[in-house]
Amino acid sequence: MIAKTEDETMEQDLFEHRHGGMAKLDMRRLGVKDRDVIDFSVNLNPLGPPEIIKESWHELVSLIEPYPSIHGDGILDYYVSRFGINEGCIISGNGSTELIYLIPRALNLNSSLILVPSYNDYQRACAISGTKILIHIMEPDVSGDYDFSVIESYMNKVDSVWLGRPNNPTGWMIPVETILNLSKAHLDKWFIVDEAFIQFVDGWEKKSLLTTERPENIVLLHSLTKFYALAGLRMGAVIGAPRVMDSIRRIKEPWTVNGIADAISRLLIKTEEYELMSNRFIQYERMRVFKELESLNSLEVYPTSANFFLLKWNSEVSMDSLIKYLLENGVYVRDCRNFYGLNGDFFRIGLRKREENDLLISLLKSF
Repeated sequence: MIAKTEDETMEQDLFEHRHGGMAKLDMRRLGVKDRDVIDFSVNLNPLGPPEIIKESWHELVSLIEPYPSIHGDGILDYYVSRFGINEGCIISGNGSTELIYLIPRALNLNSSLILVPSYNDYQRACAISGTKILIHIMEPDVSGDYDFSVIESYMNKVDSVWLGRPNNPTGWMIPVETILNLSKAHLDKWFIVDEAFIQFVDGWEKKSLLTTERPENIVLLHSLTKFYALAGLRMGAVIGAPRVMDSIRRIKEPWTVNGIADAISRLLIKTEEYELMSNRFIQYERMRVFKELESLNSLEVYPTSANFFLLKWNSEVSMDSLIKYLLENGVYVRDCRNFYGLNGDFFRIGLRKREENDLLISLLKSF
């Protein structure tokens, strides 16, 4: 059941599954001949997977035949070694999205506040579990100034709050102090915080809940597929107090992490140089691309803390015409018109290698 705030209506079908990386659907919809594209619709590390994974691939293939560990022990080892988190505070998953769907059921959530636009699966997971959803629209702001104090006004109406930091697709970042203060002031509420993109944030280790002492009512989601460019392997975790993790563990299926993903998680512990190089590249390219996009009259560009930009198309020419033109020239962007809370023609682009970013900018200018 969905509770609508005042004059809002939920026009979006929560059970329509649409994500980035679905270029062929738009090709068919817009009558574009099937072709290879540079995919800006996904938000992965443009440097690609760490070299240590490619070097070890011949050994990893041998893990196809035997059963993997039941609980994804390699992912557990990553978080224990990398962040010093107690093993009893971690549950491995087939990407963080698997765990998003487990949380409402495991914690028996009755009613959730979701700030939108945000990752659609927060709403979908709650709807499937029967959790009542309250929506608050945080309209994209070109100044990057968002009023998160509004969360307090919902605390007597819900038992849980879902927050992305950085938030997808807007890129805004709720301060860690705000979350900690809210969670300590409302110990009877759950705060589910999704940090799938946190490692793309400048100086992220000082800003992440991964590296901060957390109250028991904070449940933290993290992904290993975004920053390490491993989306095809599905690797992630949920982190929280041991008693909370026990509740989730009771209903979680076994063997959801495959053997290759399990082994690769341990390799990621040794990628300090890759992480540093990635952070430097993203920081530089984010600033450079923002300035280029900001100069285009038909676009509004929203500030971001992550590795992607939300853009608004302001033109008499339809956005479908733009998407079709880009597809015909080998580029695909994420149509964001299915994100509830976005009013207008929005699309999202993930940062890629410099020459690919330049191609996109050139096509936008020429169009």
